[in-house]
Amino acid sequence: MWCGVLPTGNRPVLIGMIHLPPISPHKFSSNYSIQDVVAYAVNEGEKLEKAGFDGFIVENYMDYPFSVKVKDVYTLGFFSIVAYELRKQFPKMQLGINILRNSGVEAVEISCLVGADFIRVNAYLEPIHAPEGHLEPIARQIWEKKKLLNCHVKIFSDINVKHSKPIMSFQEAVRDTCTRGLVDAIILTGTATGQPPDPSLAIVARKNCRRNVKIFIGSGISLDNIGLFVDIVDGFIIGTAIKQDKITTNPIDQGEAERIVVYVEKVLSRLR
Repeated sequence: MWCGVLPTGNRPVLIGMIHLPPISPHKFSSNYSIQDVVAYAVNEGEKLEKAGFDGFIVENYMDYPFSVKVKDVYTLGFFSIVAYELRKQFPKMQLGINILRNSGVEAVEISCLVGADFIRVNAYLEPIHAPEGHLEPIARQIWEKKKLLNCHVKIFSDINVKHSKPIMSFQEAVRDTCTRGLVDAIILTGTATGQPPDPSLAIVARKNCRRNVKIFIGSGISLDNIGLFVDIVDGFIIGTAIKQDKITTNPIDQGEAERIVVYVEKVLSRLR
């Protein structure tokens, strides 16, 4: 398990996004099967592993429009099978699960079942207005589920998450999440997928967060801007920038992922 420490070499953690094809009943196509989805996810994982990434998050990104919480057995079963295969195929990679839009409790159940390392939660300890509706914070429910299952999966919480209208100020959300939230990491995003946050937010987060809580940038990171963050955050979650033609729904371009790894290491060598 990662245990929240940086990899050997002290470079930021690099987490890639595995965006699954549609798996919910309202989007799933009879043109492909569960075996096809598993094969796609494993192939994406292989690209990230070969590129030198530290892990990946599997996500039902293409199930939009999302429900606030996923309850149907069909989607959750699909997710469990894919996550299990990824865990089996990549035992040394960090495996994260994000079930959109805010199914953190269900993500805990699947993570504990398959042995995932962490979950990502969009509205963990702050209420959020989103296109899908009002997202209620679910921190208490997540901890109750962790306790019930005797599970130690780590919690990565978004702060003022993208594609939403936050109710709490950024500083308030950071302070509460980093203390009362009992999280392992917080995630900073821009306003939408593919949009980076203002670098000043990372500085504010660092000042208002305990040192044992890691800070990740979770949207909009590319070769053009990653250098602004490498010495002030602990890791990056990267999707669009490593996709073919920089289109979020496309498969991963292994070459683009490799360039990210090489560039980060080059920037850090200059800073040392």
